[in-house]
Amino acid sequence: MNQSDNQMIHPSSLENIVNYQIYRSARILRMKFKRDMEKAGLDITQEQYFILFKLWRKDGQYQAELADDLFNDMPNITRILDKLVRKGLVTRKTDDTDRRKFRIYLTDSGRYLRSVYLEQAPVSRIEDYKDLTIDDLEHLKRILYIIEKNIIGESILSRARV
Repeated sequence: MNQSDNQMIHPSSLENIVNYQIYRSARILRMKFKRDMEKAGLDITQEQYFILFKLWRKDGQYQAELADDLFNDMPNITRILDKLVRKGLVTRKTDDTDRRKFRIYLTDSGRYLRSVYLEQAPVSRIEDYKDLTIDDLEHLKRILYIIEKNIIGESILSRARV
């Protein structure tokens, strides 16, 4: 970006601030996710979904792995996992080799939730991304990746790629 692009550096309105647009879009997507899940009869938050998604890809991860990959602190991950345990979607088991560590496993209900989500997700995504091409979405992902890399560094970001 050219430093002379004064409108980007000192925008005249809130709507011209890229950070605000990203923040607003993230909030809207979060609210839409909640509404979509309620419509599908599911009681999960976006943060709970992210943890479940990671476990659907690789069950039995350490609690600390989930925190690292999701840029969350341990108390927050513990709170989210407590809720998932209460909902019967995951279980915590002490690691066989290190009793100080916990592994997180999906329950049958947690695995079943994936099939319910997979039915709902395409409907939501089509609605969310209408008027956008695959190229548009790939370009957006690339831009967001670059912003993240500029802020937190490539080494941290590459470890956190899902």
